[in-house]
Amino acid sequence: MRDTDLYRTILGLTPPWEVVDVELDVKGEQVVVRVDAGLGPFSCPECQAQVPGYDRKPRRWRHLDTCQFTTWIEAEVPRVQCPAHGVKQIRVPWAEPGSQFTALFERLAIDLLREGSVTGAAELLRITWDEAWGIKARAVARGLARRTQEAVPHLGVDEKAIAKRHRYATIVADLAQGRVLYVADDRKRESLDGFWPTLTPAQREGIQAIAMDMWEPYIQSTRAHVEGAEDKIVFDKFHVTKHVHDAVDRVRRAEHRALKQADDDRLTGTKVPLAHAPPGHDPRATGHLPSPSVQRPQGGPGLGAQGALPPVLGVPVPRGRPEVLRPVVLAGHPQPAHADGRGGQADPAPLSECPDLPPPRDH
Repeated sequence: MRDTDLYRTILGLTPPWEVVDVELDVKGEQVVVRVDAGLGPFSCPECQAQVPGYDRKPRRWRHLDTCQFTTWIEAEVPRVQCPAHGVKQIRVPWAEPGSQFTALFERLAIDLLREGSVTGAAELLRITWDEAWGIKARAVARGLARRTQEAVPHLGVDEKAIAKRHRYATIVADLAQGRVLYVADDRKRESLDGFWPTLTPAQREGIQAIAMDMWEPYIQSTRAHVEGAEDKIVFDKFHVTKHVHDAVDRVRRAEHRALKQADDDRLTGTKVPLAHAPPGHDPRATGHLPSPSVQRPQGGPGLGAQGALPPVLGVPVPRGRPEVLRPVVLAGHPQPAHADGRGGQADPAPLSECPDLPPPRDH
């Protein structure tokens, strides 16, 4: 088989494209494959009409290596003059418009980028860091172009720390399919505000739950753009449990101080055992924890709920929705029943109006 036929077959070229020359540079360790499109006419890239050629521009693309030799494709790419769209460069079958690499090379690069760092992939491919990022950006653009407008019932919102100096990126993910839907700089309300216009009205109505931490800018953005957000925001278990543990520890410290005044040191060294009590365990049953000095009134809000988080002090905690914040901090501060005599919890107050709940730390 001739070398021109070999590379025509490898590249999958069809008329009018033909391999006209293959140059091997052993000293430079490279192979140059020259391709030509013939005399024309050619198809307009916009309307596919057959139109005459206008001129040609030299182009070069990096292809997959031939053994240890770097391989390049070179071509004088025709430009056509279309009556409807003006002068346009025709598309080549081996690469995307504007790319310096063939589609097969970019496929290999994407596989390497998914397995390692940009720097590592660039070194293996013998390309620059900027070129590797360009390949990644084009892959993301292709993925976004293929995205359909199907419903996304379960969303996840979180921030990602970037390097040092408290730099963050806001990330929105489809929790059901495990895919990233949106990325924005910083973790401000405006960072998440930019995501909601990317959804159609039907997609917004189809949202059933939005998981996030207790970062106030994300809560504000969701409330402003999603109807019924109060019933759809789900706080993650880590932050809910952390606030529960903090509330329990504040009660423990207060009880410890009161007991010490009566020369009772039974709560000494109980912080860790209380925080790691097994599910269903009540330390009061074994005498390790006295009954709190402030009891929850009959008919007041409880902590039990179906689908609860791991129990703390033997008391289950409901899932992390905004309504959980008030019960979580009730450990030593009970709330009265409703004015109409019904037992239960009053309307939840905003985060800023919960004195028992410390502001979320930077994380």
